[in-house]
Amino acid sequence: MDTSFTVRPLVLALLLSLHLHLHLFVWAAMDSCYDEEGVPSSCMPKFENIAFSRTVVASNVCGSPPEDYCMQTGSTRSCHICDASDPYLSHNTSLLTDFHRNEEPTWWQSQSMYFRIQYPNSVNLTLHLGKSFEITYIRLKFYTSRPESFAIYKRTENDGPWLPYQYYSASCRKTYERDAKGYIRPGDDERTALCTDEFSDISPLTGGNVAFSTLEGRPSAYNFDQSLVLQEWVTATDLLISLDRLNTFGDEFFKDAKVLRSYFYAISDFSVGGRCKCNGHASECIEREHGNLVCACQHHTEGADCQRCHPFYQDRPWARATGDSANECLKCNCSGRSDQCVFDMEQYRSTGSGGRCVSCRDNTDGPHCERCRNGYYRKSTEDPCLPCNCNVNGSVSLQCDVEGRCACREGVTGEKCNTCQAGFHSIGPGGCRPCECDLSGSVGDCSALDGRCYCKQNVEGQNCNRCKPGFFNLQQINPAGCQPCFCYGHSLACSSSNHYAAVNITSDFVEGIVFPAINEVSLLPWEKICINIFDIPPFPSLPDTSQLAGVTMTSAVVSADPAFPPALWVESCSCPPGFAGQFCEQCAPGFTREEPARGPLSTCVPCNCHQHGTCHPETGVCECSDFTTGTTCERCLDGYYGNSLIGTPGDCQPCPCPGQTSCVQIAETGQVVCTNCPAGQTGMRCQRCEDGYYGDPLGLSGAAQPCARCNCNGNVDFNAVGICDHVTGRCLKCLGHTEGDHCERCQQGFYGNALDQTVGQKCKSCSCSSAGTSGHVNECHPQTGNCHCLSHVTGRDCSYCEVGFFNLQPGIGCEICKCNPIGSSSLACHPITGGTVLYSRHHNSCNCDPMGSVSMQCRSNGTCHCRQGFVGYKCDKCELNYFHNRATHQCEECPVCYGLVKKQVGLCFVKLFMFVNICADKIIQNKNHVNLLLLKVDLECTKDSTESFSHDSVFVHQYSFLCKLYVVSTKENVLLFNAR
Repeated sequence: MDTSFTVRPLVLALLLSLHLHLHLFVWAAMDSCYDEEGVPSSCMPKFENIAFSRTVVASNVCGSPPEDYCMQTGSTRSCHICDASDPYLSHNTSLLTDFHRNEEPTWWQSQSMYFRIQYPNSVNLTLHLGKSFEITYIRLKFYTSRPESFAIYKRTENDGPWLPYQYYSASCRKTYERDAKGYIRPGDDERTALCTDEFSDISPLTGGNVAFSTLEGRPSAYNFDQSLVLQEWVTATDLLISLDRLNTFGDEFFKDAKVLRSYFYAISDFSVGGRCKCNGHASECIEREHGNLVCACQHHTEGADCQRCHPFYQDRPWARATGDSANECLKCNCSGRSDQCVFDMEQYRSTGSGGRCVSCRDNTDGPHCERCRNGYYRKSTEDPCLPCNCNVNGSVSLQCDVEGRCACREGVTGEKCNTCQAGFHSIGPGGCRPCECDLSGSVGDCSALDGRCYCKQNVEGQNCNRCKPGFFNLQQINPAGCQPCFCYGHSLACSSSNHYAAVNITSDFVEGIVFPAINEVSLLPWEKICINIFDIPPFPSLPDTSQLAGVTMTSAVVSADPAFPPALWVESCSCPPGFAGQFCEQCAPGFTREEPARGPLSTCVPCNCHQHGTCHPETGVCECSDFTTGTTCERCLDGYYGNSLIGTPGDCQPCPCPGQTSCVQIAETGQVVCTNCPAGQTGMRCQRCEDGYYGDPLGLSGAAQPCARCNCNGNVDFNAVGICDHVTGRCLKCLGHTEGDHCERCQQGFYGNALDQTVGQKCKSCSCSSAGTSGHVNECHPQTGNCHCLSHVTGRDCSYCEVGFFNLQPGIGCEICKCNPIGSSSLACHPITGGTVLYSRHHNSCNCDPMGSVSMQCRSNGTCHCRQGFVGYKCDKCELNYFHNRATHQCEECPVCYGLVKKQVGLCFVKLFMFVNICADKIIQNKNHVNLLLLKVDLECTKDSTESFSHDSVFVHQYSFLCKLYVVSTKENVLLFNAR
């Protein structure tokens, strides 16, 4: 134990001395970055224990809560207390990096195995360095026995991954899957962490050391300056000690508390030998405002580790300083025209100068701002660069010569190539373009700015290559360029026809003698046709004489023969809708002349045939189809119905009427109604018989039966509605007290001949006297009208006693007169009293009208007893609403509709009498002004007007009456008042 304890530190010292020797040999005089002559040289910060007084972070510390622990001292154990709250009993991590003295040791201590501190549970110690350091060694001195297994890790950047540095374990393969006593051969990755079992024995029980040399066993250690791998290997920003398994005697198996409390981790010293990493470009590291440690960089380097060149010192790549060269950063050469540059490796490889200048001033360019920028020039290197200002479109290149002259493209001129040459225009990416003016339609050259050509009067277009609307036949000899379209004034779009050839019509006016031509005059077809012969200049030798020797006129004929020149002055018009023909001289189909008298000059308007045919192109008269007719096909043919104005082939449809007679369609409902039904038929389809007819014309109820006039024997009013059944012919509205299917007999209570067309009143009322009739008063003989009389009662109506009888009593009859045959001149007696009839010349005759009176006997006041329909004292007048039939001498009742007139006349009488009373009052009030001797009121009612109209074959008459009131005065003044 003691020997081992003594020998191993010596071996470690030898190794460290060798390591330091190799490096101190190189860095002996490198405390300054420049030599005495100011030449740059390698330099580095001092070598030191970089762990001293730095805080170590432990994942486990004893004393919280206070605990007992026992020290292994061979065969005995001495037990103590760890209390984190007591400075004298505390063993925190600050004791790892404090000043260490062997005679008064201090240590950090973890909890014991009693608190489950054992594999696989690890205890970690982390040392944060604050920046990159180059680590030479790591030394741990244990206050207890060294661990059975522990490892050292590093990382090279904050929050970077932990990389293994070294493994220590008596069980390398089992714990770390590494072979014990491994080594690195030349060519292997020298950044590989090795595992060794050399420092993993349980002895010594205290004070055991473990020293890790970062370069020991690394083949490139003796060529460290050229080994980037080892330079990166020794670099660390953080270190971690992972204590993974305690060394024991195996007695922990019995779980004795004192035994368990004797096993724990305890380290008295944690030291790290190294330098602040400055890559040979700084001799010290300093703290900044916030405590950050950085290199005090020299050699025009910068960064925390002097790991890069200053921005303007980029002429060669940054490199670590070596014993052979300081590799200081070189300043860029920007010819004094830039303060910024970047390193360009390609430039460095090709020229040896890697500093490429940026943001060159004075319009310079190049890696060293040694030349003018593209588009600039100067006559000497001392002069500033001036812009060439070469036109980007007109120049071959934007670069001019040393005089500032630009190389121009074709068609471009000017010192800066910004002007088009004559005959060119519109300078652009390809230079100037040639003028493309059509010589036939343009005058002079085009505009150099935009190439716009100057067109003749009747020509347009960018190149003057087309005629204006309304013109055609572009010709160079025409001063106006194009001639106007004619097209009869209907179109402004025309072109030269290709169906005509030019021919000459010539006349020399020679009749047997040929004279030489003395002058020629050419007439163009567009200036004019007529010319004043006196405008022709005379021949010089004959000043007073001029004559027309010959005439040649160019004309055109229809020909497509290529042997003849085309007559391009003949137009072919593009006609607007409605016109046709080469010159729009015709109306197109479906159009006609608006003003036929103007012929081809007239406008063509659409035919107004409502899409049912075409019209004559000159007259406009339509040739109708689709069963339409009319000048403009505006109506359907007879026998068809519909609206022909819609304009479809199906506008007119056949009428669904017998014999396809005429019909109409009701616009509101769309129903079709026949308007010319055969006689006696009516209805929308003539499907039924009209009033006064019967039958089944369409066979809707069986076999078809034509409509026949109803046979009612003249006893109906054919002006009434529904006088008979439309199917059977049975009469429904018999008049004149007739009845029967054909009104062929009188009703019960009436008598006469219903079939007699010669009499006015065919059926008369029986009117049997209730006193003298043995049966019902309405029962009489149907032809004669004789009633069934009681005994000794006579008269058609049984209304009086037979001669010689009197005292007619109901149900009994008459009594025989009791006149004395001696004293009576006759067997007749008074019909009532039975007394003797005394005849005297003073008695007046009744004079009852035999036709209108029920009896020839009048009343005591001389008034007769009238039959129905008769009025008047003598029953010789017709009652109101009855009329006198001259053929039958009877008063017959007026038709039913006259009852309405009677009602209105009654109202007229009421108003009239009210008016008379008012007038009378007014006249009396003004008696001082009008001397009235007589007031006579006369009512005259006359028919004023009659209007008739038909509705379902029933004629209705409307009457109004004029009532006149006459007021007569003694002064023969007549006041006429009219009232309706």
